[in-house]
Amino acid sequence: MRPTISPYITTDEKDKVFGPGPATLLRLVERTGSLLSAAKAMGMSYSKATHLVKHAEERLGVTLTMRSAGGEGGGGSVLTRECQDLLDRYELWSASVRETTDDLFGAAFAGTGKTPRLGCVVMASGLGTRFGGQKLLSDLGGRPVLERTLASIPRDLFDVIVVTGSSDVIGLCERLGVKCRINPGRLQSDSVRVGIEAAGKALGCMFAQGDQPLVRPESMRALAFEFARDPHRIVRLAFGDQAASPVIFPAWLFGSLASLVGDVGGLELLRRSPDLSGLVSLVQAQDASELEDIDTREDSCRLEQILSLREG
Repeated sequence: MRPTISPYITTDEKDKVFGPGPATLLRLVERTGSLLSAAKAMGMSYSKATHLVKHAEERLGVTLTMRSAGGEGGGGSVLTRECQDLLDRYELWSASVRETTDDLFGAAFAGTGKTPRLGCVVMASGLGTRFGGQKLLSDLGGRPVLERTLASIPRDLFDVIVVTGSSDVIGLCERLGVKCRINPGRLQSDSVRVGIEAAGKALGCMFAQGDQPLVRPESMRALAFEFARDPHRIVRLAFGDQAASPVIFPAWLFGSLASLVGDVGGLELLRRSPDLSGLVSLVQAQDASELEDIDTREDSCRLEQILSLREG
């Protein structure tokens, strides 16, 4: 499944002036040296071909073809310099429109038919030093923290990969049917690099924290739909003015993400390049608890209370 689009130049009143048909016809005139031969190649009558060219000339205010000697079948036509310029500009614009359309379609229809889902990297390589153990496997409302995080990610929109160095985390993911990638290092940038490699040719990739279990599925969907509006922007979850994870990065930033070094994640790009802040779109969470993560056992107790209130 893919989009089909035919770019047209129109008047302010939406009357068609120039489009794929005249462009193809004129390129054939260029190749054959004859409007008649070009029309035959398109299965078009000569009178219709003549009408198309004259109509475009009248609306554009330029001469597109000139009579010439030679050509297939005797006298023919050649393209004017203005026509060559028009065709070059039209084809450049058409290619850009189609490329942009493919990106927008891929983001809007991610996960439907044969359209690839967006990538999703769940960062799960932390050692849990401040927590005093493997916090991702600790209980939160009767389920492991990481299981709750994974349950909030819509699988129809995102192709989920958990990046970890823990065999216990791998075991949980295997039981849940979630793909894992081993992080050979201990730094955040190592996890980012492994995740970007796993994302492959996805139009975008969401980075989520494994210890952020209260993000609602509705917020995850809202992030994906906001990204679909413009798959060249960065999309972050926020509450009010406070922005946090998850974050969706567009594919054009994958190279920069993969080149990060040290114990830093994707948000380091925003700190290093303030100009990128103008490309960030925020999606509002329903409440501040969605932005909360677990670093300590006190955090876990606090989120347990929030979860109890939320689930009644």
